[in-house]
This record gives sequence, structure tokens and C-alpha cells, in this order.
Amino acid sequence: MATQRTSCILAIDGRSGAGKTTLASDVALVTGAQLVHVEDFYPGWGGLADGADYLVREVLEPVLAGDVVVPRRWNWHADAFELGVPVHPGLIVVEGCGALTRASRRLVTVGAWFEVDAELRHRRASLRDGDDAWWEAWRQQEDTFYAAEGSAELADLTLPADIGVAEAIAVLADHGWPAPQRVA
Repeated sequence: MATQRTSCILAIDGRSGAGKTTLASDVALVTGAQLVHVEDFYPGWGGLADGADYLVREVLEPVLAGDVVVPRRWNWHADAFELGVPVHPGLIVVEGCGALTRASRRLVTVGAWFEVDAELRHRRASLRDGDDAWWEAWRQQEDTFYAAEGSAELADLTLPADIGVAEAIAVLADHGWPAPQRVA
């Protein structure tokens, strides 16, 4: 017996500093989608693979089954997990490194890879976080993770660095992710 899908999920992935969070926040605001950040699920700076796995097992699979999930959320200041924000079935934007994996691909409606030059990403990430002490170790972790997962190749489309929210929503709609339900 076929099961009915209760959610429509957009996954926006790409390397650190690409602008995924900004674009995803804007897309979620304009479309009325719930926003889920994969970084909430990393157990610290060394947890990219663990966070991506948690996203699939503890968030996407249950939500697609129709469940409301209250996932864990990493508190970067306390260096520990706490309760996160409930995730409800429906229109969802998942963003972050590890959003689009071999395991998550079967669960998302549209997968987007955000491609941005390494120098620009480094500059953005350093400004965002106030320093880049974590950059090299995280970059190496991304290299290993993305080589194993092939996330860019799993994507339905690649988004350029300079894409605006209206253009992104139009392109996503062309790939099967719903057009805006409300105007911001």
C-alpha cells in the first residue's frame, strides 16, 4: 500500500559561508515554510556526518510519516544539546551542510546545491563568526563528507552566489517545489 506524503521538503546544501542560511530564511519567509537548520543537529565542530544522519533518522523520516518532532538542538555556547523547536509536517526548507545526502535524497522533494567561490565563502564565514579559527578543520571535514556523499551531484539544481529570493523561488517552482503561498 502506498503511503501519502505529508510534507514537501526543499533541501539547500553547500559549503560553509555560501549563503545557504540567508537564502533559505528568505525563501521560508516568502513561502510560509518552516525552516530547519542542519547545524542545530551537529554535536559541535566535528559533527557534520552525525548531524546529517540525525536529520534523516530523527527529523525527516518521522515528519514524512506525519509526526511532529521536537529535535535536539546544539547550544554552541554551552557545548551541549538542548530541546529544539518542533518541526511539523508541511512545507519545509532544510538548509545547511549535510542537508542533501544519499540518505536524505529519497526524502526531499527538491535538492539544491549552493555553489559559491571559496574565497567569498571564507570571507563571509569569517565575518559571520568573528574569526576563522575553525575554518581549516571544517573545510577538511566538508571535503571528506562531500566526497563520500556526492551532495552536489544529488541536487536537482545548482544555485549561483548572486541569486535573489524571487529568482530562487521561481527556479525552485520549475523543479517542483511549491510557489509562494503568501507574499512577504
